[in-house]
Amino acid sequence: MTSADKIQKQIDDLWQKHLPLTRSRIETIQLAVDALRNSRLTQDLRAEAAREAHKLAGALGTFGLHRGSDAATEIEKFLSGGSSDSVPAEKLSAYLDTVKTQVNSKSPIR
Repeated sequence: MTSADKIQKQIDDLWQKHLPLTRSRIETIQLAVDALRNSRLTQDLRAEAAREAHKLAGALGTFGLHRGSDAATEIEKFLSGGSSDSVPAEKLSAYLDTVKTQVNSKSPIR
């Protein structure tokens, strides 16, 4: 095994270790999107989802999932902005789908 292979294995192991937390962050954002669609998005959930999107953006970028990182950044921007009326649920959902696709492309489906 070359040193490059060893490094890649370490990166893959780190990804697998943090995958449950990544999925939990996605679930929190999904809850916020669903609440927004039903006109029940609270400020607390909105703030929590924005924080989770921020963390996702950084983590996905670290693992080279740049499209997912960019999408998470857009989610954060929308959720950190003004009123819920200005946040389009369909747009957030599309960004979240990009995040999910990126995560699933790197992860075995369980």
